[in-house]
Amino acid sequence: MKKSLLSLLFLLINYSIMYSQIFTYQYQFIPDSTATENKISQLMILNINKDRSEFYSIEKMKIDSTLLARRNKGNNDPRYTQSEYISTYRILKYPNEKTLDHKLTLGVTSYLLKDDRKINWKLESEFVEILGYKVQKATTTFGGRKWIAYFTRDIPFTDGPYKFRGLPGLIVKVTDENDQHLFELVGVKNSTENFIYPSSVSLKDLPAINYKMFKRKFEEYRGNPAADLMGSIPDQPDRNGNMKTGTELWLEISKREKDKLKKDNNLIEIDLLK
Repeated sequence: MKKSLLSLLFLLINYSIMYSQIFTYQYQFIPDSTATENKISQLMILNINKDRSEFYSIEKMKIDSTLLARRNKGNNDPRYTQSEYISTYRILKYPNEKTLDHKLTLGVTSYLLKDDRKINWKLESEFVEILGYKVQKATTTFGGRKWIAYFTRDIPFTDGPYKFRGLPGLIVKVTDENDQHLFELVGVKNSTENFIYPSSVSLKDLPAINYKMFKRKFEEYRGNPAADLMGSIPDQPDRNGNMKTGTELWLEISKREKDKLKKDNNLIEIDLLK
């Protein structure tokens, strides 16, 4: 409790001179429901400042930083190497606004989803301690899953990882009832730097879509993940030096992407697949 009170006092005293508070979460999830032994783990950041919060993968942020540096040097090569199943989304939440911005990519096309769905929480009378903070249990249903969250009033932000928010304190842990998706706070840092996400594409330049439009585009993408590349691949030799037509290469890419998506069948918002 002493640690919690000291942390709260530090946040309140220094908030006026700090640009942001940076909360690091360990995200563990099972991408393929047919291979539950394969659990992926990655670090995510919840960066909270006065006018918004941003949630993103550390690895994806580093990739975007590299691409931006290339572009600033006149190199627009979009190729990069990333881990499989990396979280590529970027979520922005704004104080007192019902709608959040969800930057996402389907194939080679990026969108800005204006997500106005409300998360309705039920506060439970269960209290435990996590990382030295007194936390309270809360439950909800979102994205086709039942979720269990633990939040602390000792950190006065009504925010949390992914799209979770709206509780009277920071969410330090949230998991679905089957423990297939887990976000858990592992680090807290204060920053006096004015953070600007290193993106080579401005969010305001992305096509904005609502949730209904997103679901339609998502279904189209899952059915034909290489549709955006159709007709755009020139004839060229493959990695073995054999000459292939653009159509042949497109068919190979299409099959590879469909096979990959078959193993990505346990989405955090599982109702998208129903």
